[in-house]
Amino acid sequence: MSAPRTTFAAYRVLVVDDQAEMIDLLSRMLRRLGFSEISTAFSAREAEGLLNKQSFHLLLTDYSMTGNSGADLVKKLRSGALPWATPSDTPVIMITGHGERDYVLEAKQAGVNAFLIKPVVLAQLEAKVAAVLRG
Repeated sequence: MSAPRTTFAAYRVLVVDDQAEMIDLLSRMLRRLGFSEISTAFSAREAEGLLNKQSFHLLLTDYSMTGNSGADLVKKLRSGALPWATPSDTPVIMITGHGERDYVLEAKQAGVNAFLIKPVVLAQLEAKVAAVLRG
């Protein structure tokens, strides 16, 4: 008998990536997992505006983006110095095409909870999401 599937319908998630195709793919995957409140941003700066206005339960961000990186965004969130509506301990999953040790180390030092290497597979996304939301 398999474990019951986690229900994500009550969770608000923010997806940050500078590629529209990736945002579309991740949003579709998250809907398949049961998320209904999915917000998107195409840059760290746009994400900052959304994090300031609304509280999210989960942040998925690309590492490499035009302008500030996903790691920069996570550092700002974790600092707690900004008066954002989203708590500084909100779980963060970093999504990247870079699996090299230096990238992973920088993301971990920034405060990322989990890492996904592109291409993202639904089962891997579900496992990471369930793990970080369970704490």
